Amino acid sequence: MDKKTALRLSLTFAAIYFFSTNGMASLPGLAVSYLLKDVLKMTASQAAYFGAVTLLGWVIKPLWGMISDALPLFGYRRKSYLILTSLVAAGVWCMLGQVENYTVAFLLTVFTLSNFFYAFNDVVCDGLMVQTGKPHNLTGKFQSWQWGAVYAASIITSLAGGWVATNLKNQTIFSINAVFPLLVMALVLFLVKEEKAAKNSEHWRVSVASLKEAGRDKTLWFVAFFIFFWNFSPSYGTPFFYYANDVLKFEKMFFGYVGAIGSAASVLGAMLFSRYSSKVPMKKLIYCAIVIAVITNLSDLIYFTPFILNHLWRAKVMYIITAGTLSILGTFVTLAMMNLAAVICPKYSEGTTFAALMSVWNLGQMGSSAFGGYMFDTVGLQMLIVVSAAFTLAAWPLVRFLKLEK
Repeated sequence: MDKKTALRLSLTFAAIYFFSTNGMASLPGLAVSYLLKDVLKMTASQAAYFGAVTLLGWVIKPLWGMISDALPLFGYRRKSYLILTSLVAAGVWCMLGQVENYTVAFLLTVFTLSNFFYAFNDVVCDGLMVQTGKPHNLTGKFQSWQWGAVYAASIITSLAGGWVATNLKNQTIFSINAVFPLLVMALVLFLVKEEKAAKNSEHWRVSVASLKEAGRDKTLWFVAFFIFFWNFSPSYGTPFFYYANDVLKFEKMFFGYVGAIGSAASVLGAMLFSRYSSKVPMKKLIYCAIVIAVITNLSDLIYFTPFILNHLWRAKVMYIITAGTLSILGTFVTLAMMNLAAVICPKYSEGTTFAALMSVWNLGQMGSSAFGGYMFDTVGLQMLIVVSAAFTLAAWPLVRFLKLEK
């Protein structure tokens, strides 16, 4: 692959991710949190359950991978599905923008269905990335561009998200968000070039056989367990959001500022990964990341001490430092795991195998959200912080089995 083509593909993947649900399409996130908390009067546990259920579409990502790998739509394995899922996602946000009174049941149904299409879109994009990048050893480069774009978009959505949550109606925010999937659709139409693939039962058989072969790869299972332990953090998300609002008195705009700082740190992390990942022993970096992450997790216990509670400005300083630290660490680990996952995906089941590993990522988030919601009222946030640190530490013995140096 020549440099011009590689640059075009890098920019294409970056642009799709920039406007994805991980990027600009996450604009309503803070507004939705306050909609559940202040308007619909949901408790922290209820909101955590709500968030866990809406992630279902991301947990069954292998299904979307199998469909796109083996059943071309209008002759294409990737392009047609990217266009279709983007169009449907835009329609969902348009519908949400027209509703005057929201109910928990309605939002739960709509957000869950919406995530089905967003997850499908994400799987297809990743399948295209692995399919085009793996033969030329470019998966690491492509993912650095992708996630760099996500983090850049997150800076914008963090700042704008706090402002829109404070100043705009939910209907207006949802209507604005409908534009982003349409931009993805336009990018795919004009920039994605893909050869047509025949639809036949043999392709399905080969795809399933390749997936079974991947299932026998021990490295893949070690990657899966590592991803789950790293992402299982029941203290983060809804439980801490409620504590930060009700006890620490964080404002909407402050959440936006912190999100922007964390995203900027992630952009820096992605740039450093792209530049030094092939030069620095990755296992040593991940061991260091685990140690620092455990210490950072446990440092959240300081939010319950008089040192913080009697001087709440210190809580804000601490929160900013923690967000920046975990963002850089998380970016390094995320890109390392995703690149390894892309490299070990077998041919003809690129989308399915990569999606299976990424569904473990989402399963960790979904499980920690549900567990955090269940245990928050029983054991409190302090014990959940300890649990988060323990699961992060549990990833330590798995690092030695990861073929990161290759």
